[in-house]
Amino acid sequence: MPRALVVADDLTGAIDTAHAFAARGYRTRVQADSGRAPPDSTVLALNTDSRYADPETAAERVRRAIEAIDAPVVYKKVDSTLRGNVVSEVRSALDTGFDHGLFAPASPAVDRRTAGGYHLVEGRLLSDTEYADDPNGPASDHLPTLVGVERASHLGIETVAAGSEPIRAATADAPSGTLFTCDTTHDRHLEAIARAGRELDPRPLYAGSGGLARHVSVPGEPDGEPRRIAGHGGALGIVGSVSERSLDQLAALPEGWLIALDPVGLLSDPDSAGEEAGRRAAGRLANGEHVVVTAAPDRETVDRTLAAGRAAGFEEGAIRSRVASALASAARTGFDADPAGLFVTGGDVAMAVFDALDARTLSLTGRAVEAGIPVSRLRGGSADGTPVVSKAGGFGGRETAVNCLRYLGGDHE
Repeated sequence: MPRALVVADDLTGAIDTAHAFAARGYRTRVQADSGRAPPDSTVLALNTDSRYADPETAAERVRRAIEAIDAPVVYKKVDSTLRGNVVSEVRSALDTGFDHGLFAPASPAVDRRTAGGYHLVEGRLLSDTEYADDPNGPASDHLPTLVGVERASHLGIETVAAGSEPIRAATADAPSGTLFTCDTTHDRHLEAIARAGRELDPRPLYAGSGGLARHVSVPGEPDGEPRRIAGHGGALGIVGSVSERSLDQLAALPEGWLIALDPVGLLSDPDSAGEEAGRRAAGRLANGEHVVVTAAPDRETVDRTLAAGRAAGFEEGAIRSRVASALASAARTGFDADPAGLFVTGGDVAMAVFDALDARTLSLTGRAVEAGIPVSRLRGGSADGTPVVSKAGGFGGRETAVNCLRYLGGDHE
């Protein structure tokens, strides 16, 4: 059985958080398909695929995942912008038998911070960003308000900045089952929170984004794996995110790298539209060119796709599903050219792509292209051994997609 378990609500989050353990030399696996037997690993990350499920279903998936794996350390990964069923999932995890929970969703490395209980993204209140408009966006950007007053307590910056001992002391007299929300404005605050958790007996539930995971300890010594990851030739990108950050990254791609799906075609016949795009991509990949396939090259196309879908009688969820199917079909066909690596954004799209390639797990290499953007290898299926870079839509700068593709293609060597 694994020594640490990560439970995430989407696939890119599972990979990002698993990377925090792999980077320290722990043999780490991400289970892309929860229906399979868990792979042998020191750190196991599971995707419950519950970000857009109803709260009761999400809580049940988390409970089952934790109870099925007897790991001494459990890390409940949450989105750094608090999207999804954050409260119901963290509470469900806590109720599987933990005395206390330490909840720190901040990740200063990617400019997500919590101050005075308020969660900020790039210096702005979360409620003032695009993430607040997500279909399952946060009910509040104030952590104590978000989790509620019952069985909860907030650790302000004056406590967290003082180090692990005051944090540990603050939990001493708290009722069993208390969830502690934590201010965090610097990486050393996350380190103090993790150290306090390590010194508690029994160990608490850890809940956070990828930031806190970098400091959570695993019992025993690291057991790292070979580190070489880059291939040669063209790298394939599949971009499913429609965040403004992702659209900006697509706009920065060199001329000739982008293949955009036609909105009408992908809605009427997703598989055929994806296969056609995949054949075009395969031709370029075989010539050593980097290629990105997307259904959303710009905001205008996103709006056209949504409008065309509604006109055809599809609800938004069905439109997203068809987009994911088309992109997965493009990836499957594109792999006929044996690309050097795979770059993928958007959790639902990543799941669809890995399923189309019959990838069973992802093996973390411990390397990252940039902060929050880890490098893995696909295990199982037709793309076994292929290096893969997965990225949440809102991560990175304008050149990040270019950097990821060039990394996978060996341009850095």
